[in-house]
Amino acid sequence: MPVMRKFVSKFAAIAVATVALVSLVPAGEVEADGTDYPGPAGWTKLDVASPTPTRAIVQWHLGGDPSSVTFIQDSTQSYTDALAAMAKNFSDNGIKPATKDIPCRGAMAHVIEFKAGPDGSQTIINRLILPVGTGIATITYTRADGNPFDDDVMKAQKAYCAST
Repeated sequence: MPVMRKFVSKFAAIAVATVALVSLVPAGEVEADGTDYPGPAGWTKLDVASPTPTRAIVQWHLGGDPSSVTFIQDSTQSYTDALAAMAKNFSDNGIKPATKDIPCRGAMAHVIEFKAGPDGSQTIINRLILPVGTGIATITYTRADGNPFDDDVMKAQKAYCAST
């Protein structure tokens, strides 16, 4: 049982850090619709109330599937600070994510992927972080371990990254 408590504690720390990354420092407002990210075709779009006018949040779900895509645009969160906060969280919790940089919208985006949750029912979390002006945009795709990266999610991400 102590192993399970340790695992749950690490998972909780990851969840708290992910939420903390979303809810950092407010300042300038984002545009009303908040995003030009197209979202995956065939998925249901949900506008999510943001706790601050500097952040827009939109989420997509696929019926009958626990997968989700969340797009966040924050006009005040520093790209460097966001990467540093994630690196610290991963280091503090002994998580070794797969990372890569990809071109996106004329800049370099950082992509992080890792697994979380109990063995046998883990979730894969894939997050793209992109500097946008003085802020950031993130695309976070979660899916059950064993499920391949959804083609419509990949198409939406590529379309977003290709636009300027």
